[in-house]
Amino acid sequence: MDEALPAMRLTYESAIRWIYDRIDYERIRPRRTSPHFRLERIERLLSLIGSPQQRIPAVHIAGTKGKGSTAAILDSILRCSDIRTGLFTSPHIHQFEERMKVSGQMPSREDMTAMVSELRLKLADAPAELLDDNVTFFEVATLLAWMFFDRQQVEIAVLETGLGGRLDCTNVCNPRLTIITSIGLDHTHILGDTLPKIAFEKAGIIKPGVPVLSWVQQLEARKVVADRAAELGCRLLQGGEDISVICSEAPPAETGRGSQQITIQTPQREYSSLTLNLAGRHQARNAGLAVTAAELLSEGDSRITEATIAKGVAGVEWPLRFEIFQSEPTIVLDAAHNPDSVTALVETFRAAFGDRATRVLIFGSSQDKDAQAMLKILMPEFSHVIVTEFLTNPRAVARQQLLDWATTHRDSDCGKISSPSIAIADSPAAALQAGQATCNSLETADSIICVAGSVFLAAEVRELLVRNKEPQP
Repeated sequence: MDEALPAMRLTYESAIRWIYDRIDYERIRPRRTSPHFRLERIERLLSLIGSPQQRIPAVHIAGTKGKGSTAAILDSILRCSDIRTGLFTSPHIHQFEERMKVSGQMPSREDMTAMVSELRLKLADAPAELLDDNVTFFEVATLLAWMFFDRQQVEIAVLETGLGGRLDCTNVCNPRLTIITSIGLDHTHILGDTLPKIAFEKAGIIKPGVPVLSWVQQLEARKVVADRAAELGCRLLQGGEDISVICSEAPPAETGRGSQQITIQTPQREYSSLTLNLAGRHQARNAGLAVTAAELLSEGDSRITEATIAKGVAGVEWPLRFEIFQSEPTIVLDAAHNPDSVTALVETFRAAFGDRATRVLIFGSSQDKDAQAMLKILMPEFSHVIVTEFLTNPRAVARQQLLDWATTHRDSDCGKISSPSIAIADSPAAALQAGQATCNSLETADSIICVAGSVFLAAEVRELLVRNKEPQP
């Protein structure tokens, strides 16, 4: 793309098209040697808009899983404390603007169009060598988020890394806290093929003297984080030692997104009987990190209190995290897309729906994910499996390949435990229709469909469900 073209008057549609018309590493497999993975590059790009990341304080969150949920919980707490927040997360579910919110609100179509118009003008005046490798989709998203936060005069930004941490576009912020939620084997072609290597990349967000919160569990990865924090003179609070959570045994499927009662013990106090509208022990750990972060921030801001923390935890909304659509049959959407997150999903699923006789899995995956390992974990939990491929992202694994893997697994290891039926569907819509037909044909009152394996698959099915719920003209 020629960034030097003069910026014409944009419509909202052309502004969004301009954003998408560039290299997008959520849609293609990035290379470790990509010229875009350089912090000095994003710093120079941000300087074009006045370097707002230097003025606006942040909480910076990395992790293999849980970083988005932790960001959402912390953002909810801060908003309930009357703090004007900026929240930056990825990917989006339905529309691009979801990635950036100020006090819970996305930019309007008019705001987005105006920001894109301004950014195009600034890029047109940028040094040619800065644009030689083109500006990527995620770089543009980062620039627009900081522009939005700056215009809206946010008091603090809550930032989720896009990929890794050390060389991520978000890692030029001015953090008051850094958080590392977990370490697992994902994006190994970029971050490394061992837990310590991945931990090194995630720990790259740690800044000198800035407090660090971590719920990394594996000893070898935990040591990498602890060593980096000690090297930079950072206070380190670790889950399982300095922070603990207790989950109630109440069923988590009592509300539309699932809920639970939790107690969180931080170094300062106990927060008992908090309601968390996200199900699963992994989400309780994420809440433990968010609550501890809010507690540390409260040392410099008296608006954050025990009451606003409790209100924020109870009020969090975060789609596709064991999101339950109450229908016939019940449908659960989960963004789990690697073996660790799928393991957490299975634990939560068992607690909520372990006694359901008819359990249908709709599964799809991206090419750079360990789909075979996920199938091995998931298939014993279900009586029926439907494999498909999502349509909005070219990284989808071919459905025939998924069918072959699922069949092979059923006929070997899985067959010793259960023997689910396996079917193939051309699209998420066809898979959902087939799953509903399977449940309806069995005429049981306790049927359930679970959609998992990819955030892109879960998002496409959610789009279908939301559209079907809207009143017809």
